[in-house]
Amino acid sequence: MRVREKPIDTRHFWHRRSLLGENISNGNWIVAAIFLLSGAGALQQGWIITAIALGIAGLLSIVWNEGVAKTTTIIGSWIVAGAASAWLLGMATNAMFGSTAGGHAIGLVVAIVGVFLTID
Repeated sequence: MRVREKPIDTRHFWHRRSLLGENISNGNWIVAAIFLLSGAGALQQGWIITAIALGIAGLLSIVWNEGVAKTTTIIGSWIVAGAASAWLLGMATNAMFGSTAGGHAIGLVVAIVGVFLTID
């Protein structure tokens, strides 16, 4: 009886399959963890809608369909970029003008424009 040798996966860690599924790569889990942690940070800051969007993006980036995972990753990245710019610009406008609303509005515009550009 011949012993079967399991082939060694020589792909990069990012592209290797996960232990939970043949079609789920490690990259999906890493991106999902980043989105879920960003959503937790947004929830802690009181940004409920951003936290919900990041939570949904994190959960969808785990799915078995690679196309959905990639699209969710792109859209979630724009939401993270918008939230980060809203936070930074909110601090800047608060220091300059005493109000965070302008910075939050610009960050919201960044996220919305990025998602629309991705969809088109």
